[in-house]
Amino acid sequence: MKLGRYEVVRELGKGAMGIVYLAKDPLIGRLVALKTIRVADTADDDEAREFQERFIREAQAAGSLSHPSIVTVHDIGQDPESNYSYIAMEFVEGRNLKEVLASGEALQYGEVAEIVAQVADALDYAHARGIVHRDVKPANIILCDSRAKITDFGIAKIASAVSNLTSTGQFLGTPNYMAPEQVKGTRVDGRTDLFSLGIVLYEALSRKKPFGGDSLTTISYRIVHEPFQRLTEVDPNIPAGFEAIVSKCLTKDPALRYQRGKDLADDLRRVVRGGVPVASAVSESSDTIVFANAEDEATIVGGADTTGSRAIAPPPAVAAKPPGLFGRMRRKRISALVFFGVIAALLIPLSAVAFSMWQGRVEVPPVDVKREQEILQQRQLKQEAEALIRQGNVEGAYQKYRELIVLAPNSPAVRERFQKLENLQLLNMSQREKMDEARVRFGEAKDLLDQNEFEKAIPLLEEALRLDPTLTEASILLTVSQTALSAVKMGQQQARPTPRPSNGETPAGVIPSQEPAGGTATLRIIFNGAVNDGYVRINVNGQTILHENLYTEGGGIFKRRSARQINALREIPSGPVEVDVAVVIPKLKMTNERRVLNATVRPGSDPTLTMTLNQNARSVSYQLNP
Repeated sequence: MKLGRYEVVRELGKGAMGIVYLAKDPLIGRLVALKTIRVADTADDDEAREFQERFIREAQAAGSLSHPSIVTVHDIGQDPESNYSYIAMEFVEGRNLKEVLASGEALQYGEVAEIVAQVADALDYAHARGIVHRDVKPANIILCDSRAKITDFGIAKIASAVSNLTSTGQFLGTPNYMAPEQVKGTRVDGRTDLFSLGIVLYEALSRKKPFGGDSLTTISYRIVHEPFQRLTEVDPNIPAGFEAIVSKCLTKDPALRYQRGKDLADDLRRVVRGGVPVASAVSESSDTIVFANAEDEATIVGGADTTGSRAIAPPPAVAAKPPGLFGRMRRKRISALVFFGVIAALLIPLSAVAFSMWQGRVEVPPVDVKREQEILQQRQLKQEAEALIRQGNVEGAYQKYRELIVLAPNSPAVRERFQKLENLQLLNMSQREKMDEARVRFGEAKDLLDQNEFEKAIPLLEEALRLDPTLTEASILLTVSQTALSAVKMGQQQARPTPRPSNGETPAGVIPSQEPAGGTATLRIIFNGAVNDGYVRINVNGQTILHENLYTEGGGIFKRRSARQINALREIPSGPVEVDVAVVIPKLKMTNERRVLNATVRPGSDPTLTMTLNQNARSVSYQLNP
């Protein structure tokens, strides 16, 4: 098997977008991991073009990343035969972090810190170039030798915008590792990845997810609204320094999280060395950040540190006794009178400000839990309905939107989608009525054929096919009926006596008729090859005996084709025959494939016509055994 120029060695696994293969680049002999993505058959030309443009743009962006902890993207392309787009990535031999955690293998706290720190460094590098991963999780972190590598940059973004165009149509992203802004569908940035990495850190340390649950709704609600269980409560043996780091990573407000992956990596390595993380000096309730300098004197800097600036934390023993304002004043031996005067000067305006704020305070309304649950229910119904549409199940999607419009009757988008599905349902009902009518006509035609009433049966079969073009049995019987009727008429003409004069001589100008060969033979027609497009037409002595599609087509609005095998029997006259075969497969650009075969067929024999398709060569080989 080949994809583009790559020779597939074996399957490595299946992902949300498609299959991942181990493949070989024959040009340089390099092994690569080939991740495939296929556009669904239901996508129109504009949608497919949009997908291809986005695919190339995002894969090129991911390919521009060069970092020791990022799996390198080597190449992108599209296989013309299978219509698969693919990304050729560096093949890394090792296990991913998900497999390691699932195996129960023990990891030292220092090992966990270094793995997450290396990934944080890689994310910092990517974020600086405007690239957000969007799907950070243990399965995307590969451990090889002493290095952790993160993979699948750009895949989540490609998928999220065009997921309805992929053949799988699966839900993309892993709910357990999503940030609140991803759950709510708002803007994401590098801090989103750091939230997800904080969940990975929590799980690697405690072997437990911070926002667990048995359903997507429960998990999503907890990520957005509920706090997580403290690490020290899950396992008191976990070093206390990790608590502050995890708390800062998993803050609901992105502005209060780590602003850069480098800051997270530095804090992790600082904790391993026995230091205090800078994260412990940041409070979610304040925009003030405390930095400790070399002289152990504190400096108050106002405003949030959005550039990622940080300070080197002082040693624990020194930091435990900061000199503070009182210490500095005592060192300078300020008199008691001046000292208390300064204190009063500070307290009076602060009291006035506090009293003013108390008078103008705004009551914060409590969270409407019921409303939040309704919103989550609406989102889940919509996701389920859209998934059913991608599967071609219009009726199931219509029922989901019927529930959704009760919950959100004032939503224009829901009403519009519901109306379209309702119209499709009406079309489906009309189509089903036509199919039922076609079945009735088909039944009437079969009754007539049992009585050899071919002329009466043929119009009924033609009507059945007009009502339901997918009724294969009617197509087969129509061909058989037309062939049988032709044979009957031919036999009647041959049986008609030739007028002769009373003296028994042949009239002038009349050629004596030859005695017919007599009898028939049964021709077996076999087509070898799997293709979901095109048709085969066969004429014998100018009469069409077979006209069959090489595929079957599902019902409903979103029709899916699948290949079918042709193995049919047809009666043909014995004696010399001319077999005219035409194979048309537009997908393979085969529109003028035709062959005429001649043979002499014995009465009562079983000749075989075999056609074998070679898709790579785009040709058909023929063999007629009389």
